[in-house]
Amino acid sequence: MPVDKMIVDAMLGTFRNMLQECRDKNLSGGDLDIMASTLARMEHLGIEMDDTGAYSGMLVQEGLFMKFSDHYSKVLSAAAQQSGSGNSGVYDEAADKQLLQNTLQAYRDAVQRIKENKSQVKEKMGNHAADADVLFKDKIIIDAIEQLIVLGESGVSYPLFLSQLIEKGLDKALEGSVTTGESLQYLLDAAKATSANPYLIKKEEEKLVLQKKHAAESSINVADSLQFQLGCEKIEWTHEPDIIKWNKIKQGWEKTLFWLDEWITAYCSFAPFIEPWAATKEPKEAVKESQDCVPGKLRTWEKINNRYFGLSAKELFLHPSFAWDVEHHWMYWSQEYAEFLVNEVLPACIPFQQPAANLIAVAEKMHTDNRKINPNIHQPSLRYATFFNSYFGEGEFAKRYGETKKVISNAAAWASVNF
Repeated sequence: MPVDKMIVDAMLGTFRNMLQECRDKNLSGGDLDIMASTLARMEHLGIEMDDTGAYSGMLVQEGLFMKFSDHYSKVLSAAAQQSGSGNSGVYDEAADKQLLQNTLQAYRDAVQRIKENKSQVKEKMGNHAADADVLFKDKIIIDAIEQLIVLGESGVSYPLFLSQLIEKGLDKALEGSVTTGESLQYLLDAAKATSANPYLIKKEEEKLVLQKKHAAESSINVADSLQFQLGCEKIEWTHEPDIIKWNKIKQGWEKTLFWLDEWITAYCSFAPFIEPWAATKEPKEAVKESQDCVPGKLRTWEKINNRYFGLSAKELFLHPSFAWDVEHHWMYWSQEYAEFLVNEVLPACIPFQQPAANLIAVAEKMHTDNRKINPNIHQPSLRYATFFNSYFGEGEFAKRYGETKKVISNAAAWASVNF
């Protein structure tokens, strides 16, 4: 699902207008082509990504704001030189002043468009108009642009304007880097609220530390976009193998638990009358298939995990990913049921063998007593709602997505893991 169209329109509206303005004036050349391709990349990212904060961060990381603005200035410069030089080919002082005025007017127009686009977005967002103040750091960007306008109106020549723009780091502010810190903090807070994987949190923490380090080295407290982008790529590459391994091992024990549940529940007397078997055309045949096939699938799965990670089916549960999911309430099953599956059902789940009657009896009682599900499985939603409300307003998560309902379960909450 792409980023919301209203958000993309607000972020890219100014750049679309700038490109169209150049085309309306019949300007052309390589710099205009680069403007068009840069805007196309911005548009593509808006379709490709689904998180507003990540989208904004990616625009900054790739330096797309700066790239577009740089070539926009070059297009205006070329146009001014052409109109100011006449047939002599000599660039005079009048053309210099005109070029500066053209540049400053473009910045004034940009400020006005940013304000207008935000107003339009807020109007379209209706009851959620306040989100625009959270998502769009328009004041920060406008302040940076207005610093450029003040500099240009101070009486400096265009060459001096450009040199001071670079010396004072205002070009970095113009590219949108001033908003990077807040975007990174949002992504870090979201990662902590989700708590899906510790490496995802660590990755966002390191990016924020890197941004602050580069910003501290700048005279205007703005990180160099290229250095920051390269640093972020290194952070991504460093943690990607750990993220993949963590998720794969987690998948290993998750699937093991669900297969064990399917196998032992298939032997319960009520199996043909509950999901997933009741939804099939022939429930009794589907139950028989689970009884016969799950042990073979499970032991093949165990061999796969042993081959790649050196972990048996039971050793998968000793990996930190299991304790992490228990601590952060991602575990679907209750502790007593998970321990029953791992400690008693797993050793019995062998191809061509059936579980003992006492195991079936325990499974039936846990099911009828409603003790299989983790009573705190709703906690991740509550945690994310707290994060969401901290940015968008108290109670906003419930208004938009409904109240988080507590799971009805008679099982005790997780304590220490005993495998």
